[in-house]
Amino acid sequence: MGKRIDWDRVKELVDTIKGQGLKLSEGAEKFGIPVWQLYELNRRHKGGEASRDKIWGEAEVSEKRSQADPGSKGLKGSPLPKEVQDLIVKYRKEDPGAGFKRIEDRLKGEHLVVVNRKQIRHVLKIHGLLEDHDSSFDRSERDIKGSRRFEAGYAGELYQMDVTYVYLTGIPVLYLVVIVDDFSRFCVGAELCFDQKGETLIGVLHNACIRHGKPVKLLTDQGSGFYTWSARQTLFQRYLDDHKIEHIVSDPHSPQTQGKVERLIQTIKRECLSRVRFKSYSEAALGIADYIRGYNFGRPHQGIKGFRPADRFYGVVGERSRIEAELAGKEVDFSKGYCILKVQDHCVSVVSSSEGIVVLVDGKLLQEVADERLH
Repeated sequence: MGKRIDWDRVKELVDTIKGQGLKLSEGAEKFGIPVWQLYELNRRHKGGEASRDKIWGEAEVSEKRSQADPGSKGLKGSPLPKEVQDLIVKYRKEDPGAGFKRIEDRLKGEHLVVVNRKQIRHVLKIHGLLEDHDSSFDRSERDIKGSRRFEAGYAGELYQMDVTYVYLTGIPVLYLVVIVDDFSRFCVGAELCFDQKGETLIGVLHNACIRHGKPVKLLTDQGSGFYTWSARQTLFQRYLDDHKIEHIVSDPHSPQTQGKVERLIQTIKRECLSRVRFKSYSEAALGIADYIRGYNFGRPHQGIKGFRPADRFYGVVGERSRIEAELAGKEVDFSKGYCILKVQDHCVSVVSSSEGIVVLVDGKLLQEVADERLH
């Protein structure tokens, strides 16, 4: 028989919690009451049910308690381990604009922990950390109706490049030039410049090519620094011809063509330039460089299934299926986890097998490779 809930007592606690200026989640922890009871009382009050002498049936109370069993691991109200809940709370506080999907990707990418978005939402609700942008359910991602998405087939096939105005307090007008790899979303170049002349744009592209390789194609808009309709080529176009880079110019009536680089520019402005008050050009340039490093190597990207841009750009993700197929016949147990990394042109795999943990280089046991080199 389910225990009856004293809703009058719950209401007294709610009044006390509000009187002390606490959030419901904080009050629930302080007074040792399941937080769902406080939320339910609020719901009934808003719906005009607070005055009714109505309690949940035994089955409903049992179901709610199973979701917030004080004896379960972790904080009250969630079956997730406390360590996982702490990570979810930490990620939200670090970046309040991060949605459920980004938190899900960070848990999987940084800690190999798989938690669905409904569980993440539940934890955030318990801690009073839901934001206006959060959905009330685990909504699947869908492309905008009628839009056509395209993506390069491999890293380095296509770079997207764009330039935008940047206004920083106390600093003259600057231009942010950004270059992103279409396939991996890896940012190969992001520099603050004092103008958008052809020579300046060439310098940014040249630096990107030296650091990360030359693309087969480059996509830009029809800005005067990139392109001209006249028979005479711009300096930028001549540079591309000299380096045998195919120039693709976007249609001004199809702004979504450069969606990846434009989205990154908006993200840099929102998450970097608008949050920090830079005192000088050099300070702003260093701030952008630090942000790009985190974006490339530490941040899961929803457009590439939660992988980091560096994962795709350096080839490990793209070769994962092939590597797994090569190892399939070697009595490898993938269920126990494995690690794949690239060293120069070689693929190194650390896996579990019937003989314990083994290391393979290009699909061969490390000892076999060593023996071959000795002979």
